Amino acid sequence: MRNIRKLFAGTVLAGALAAGAFAAPASAATATTANAPVAASAQAFSGWKYLYVGGHDGRIGYQWGRNNGRYYLNFKLWDRDRHDRGFTWFDVYYKRDGRWYHYKRFSTKNFYEKDLVFGRDVDDIRIRYGYGWDNHFNWGSYRYYR
Repeated sequence: MRNIRKLFAGTVLAGALAAGAFAAPASAATATTANAPVAASAQAFSGWKYLYVGGHDGRIGYQWGRNNGRYYLNFKLWDRDRHDRGFTWFDVYYKRDGRWYHYKRFSTKNFYEKDLVFGRDVDDIRIRYGYGWDNHFNWGSYRYYR
């Protein structure tokens, strides 16, 4: 019986934290970085998807979701070969009022992880991945949330 009470209390606490995370205000059309992993809102996410770039040298894992009118994006970048000049690249875009805007380009030499939350006035998000160096990239296709 004690274990059931602990489990119930933990579930209530996790639910309260998740509700607080979704109630926090975010500026419009601006992605913010979450301090804690967005795993508390896992029910809104699509599940992890993985892409290999650069002849399986680079790896990208991402998941995204939408909840309460906001888009959530969590991604991880790996680059396994530290001796070449190649980097794994990751571009994030958002759509507002029918136009696409470039939010930011991320890259890594070893490992990089980021959680982003977009405001309610964002209509859609998309990503693009690549591998390369010195402005010579091999870009993959765009991946859209919808």
